[in-house]
Parts: sequence; C-alpha cells; structure tokens
Amino acid sequence: MKAKSRITFLLILAGIVTSVFASGDIALADSLYDSEQFEQCKSELVSQLQGETESLQQAQILWRLSRVQVALGDDLDKEDKAKRFEAYELGEEYANQSIEKQPLPLAFLWRSSNLGRWGQTKGPLNSLSKAKGMLADLTQVVNTFNTLDSSETWYVLSSLYDELPGGPISFGNGIWAVSYMRKALDTIPSNLLYPGHYKKLAEELYSRNWDSSKRKKEIIKMQANWEKDATNLEKFRYYEGKDGKAGKPFYSSVTLEKMSDRQEAVMILRYALAKYKVFSTPKTSDEKDIREITALLGEWT
Repeated sequence: MKAKSRITFLLILAGIVTSVFASGDIALADSLYDSEQFEQCKSELVSQLQGETESLQQAQILWRLSRVQVALGDDLDKEDKAKRFEAYELGEEYANQSIEKQPLPLAFLWRSSNLGRWGQTKGPLNSLSKAKGMLADLTQVVNTFNTLDSSETWYVLSSLYDELPGGPISFGNGIWAVSYMRKALDTIPSNLLYPGHYKKLAEELYSRNWDSSKRKKEIIKMQANWEKDATNLEKFRYYEGKDGKAGKPFYSSVTLEKMSDRQEAVMILRYALAKYKVFSTPKTSDEKDIREITALLGEWT
C-alpha cells in the first residue's frame, strides 16, 4: 500500500513539474515576442509544440504561433505579396489548429487578425470576402467568451468597421469604429505603449470631423443606447457615450462635448508623444509609429 501511495505521489509531482516547465516555456516565448524577436519566438514555440501532448497546452502554443505570424508577415517587404500571403495564411492555419485543440478567445482574435492582414494585402475588394469571417471571430471573443479587456480585439474591431464601406456594399460604420477604438485605448496594458492605437483613434476622429455641438447631441443618443440591454458587440458600439455629458478621456482635462473631433485628434497625438518621452521600454515598432504621429501632427497643426 505504501509503495502504491508513493507511486501515486510521484506521478502527481511529475505532472506538477511538467506543468510548471510548460508555463515557464510559454513565458520565454512571450518574452521573445514582447521584445520583438519574432523569428526566435516562432522557433521556441515550434520546439515546444513538438514535445507537447496535452491539448490545452497545444492550443495555447498554437494561438501564439498565429500571433507571431502576423508580426512576421508585417515585417516582410510590402511588395512581396506572395510571401505576405503565405505568412498570414499560415497564421490562419495555426489559429484553426488551436481552435480544433480547444477553443480559446485569443485563437479567434489572431485568426481574425491574419484574415484582416491578408485582405489588406490583397486589396479593398478582396478584403470584403474576409470581413464576415473576421466579424464572426471577433464576436466570439467579446460575446461568447466575454473577453472585454483585450486591447488588440477592440483595435481589430475598430479597424474593421472603419476601413470597410458602409451599406449596401458592406457593414462599415465610422461612428461605431470610434467607440471600439476608445475601448482599445482604455484597455492598453500598463506595460505597453501602443502608439499605433492613439494614431488610429486620432485618424478616425479627424475623418469623422464632428464639431462640439454635433458631439453633444450624438453623445446623448449614444448614452441612451449604451444603457439598453444588448450583446457586448452591440453595446460597445456606443461606448463613446457611456458617461453621457460627463464623459472625459484619461488624456483630457475637458469633457468630450466641449471639444471637436479634430481638437481631440490633435490632443491624442500630443499625449502619445508626451507618453513616449517618459516611457521606459519603447519597442522598435513604437518608434516607427511615433515618427508617423509626429508627421501627422505636423500636417494637422
């Protein structure tokens, strides 16, 4: 009996040790991703996948492979469309495999991201063919999994609605895009800068171009819609009006109704530049976004 108990204890201990090592390996891959060592990150994840037999762990590795494919594809020459297609298609396949192993919200997010990049590379008309699949995946994230703190998800949702044409051609909606992008800014992790998020919201506001009077009227309507019972996807279309007239972004000293879209757009860019100057660990990709923000601010002021 003692021998049997000892064997059972050793088996449990082995399982705990294996789990700890597996989570440690994923932490290493995440660290490589965060430091933008994308090729090394992919090699590490592929190596982990080859030795992994547990389905949940395989799913965790596979969605990360899908994520890194977006970055690898983005780093390729924009003129080399064949290689970019290949990168994003592989990213989509990794996400498919992850979902087959065990459905996880971030697998749906990164499948949608790869689909979106594929469409952007192919061109506007071809993007339309991917749009419904992207929306279905993002709906899974925010509705089915109730994942509301993923800044990347809100960014992709905003981009989708902003870049698509409206009806009857497609379901694009620039007003909803702004609300989703505001949520993306409000959920940026504290250890990340994401200047591209600020740039995106600024561009959407500059394009919408409401004056303060128009804003005041629309925010009242949005607040009424925000307070209705609805799915997360539907509710957050009106996130901009959630606090009504008292709504004030974290980067502003005045409420939304007291400034125009274009005034806020300039404010957002200036805030992003100021934050960058004091941010301790900016990434190489952040610096590219900051250069674009600086140029954009020069055009608008």
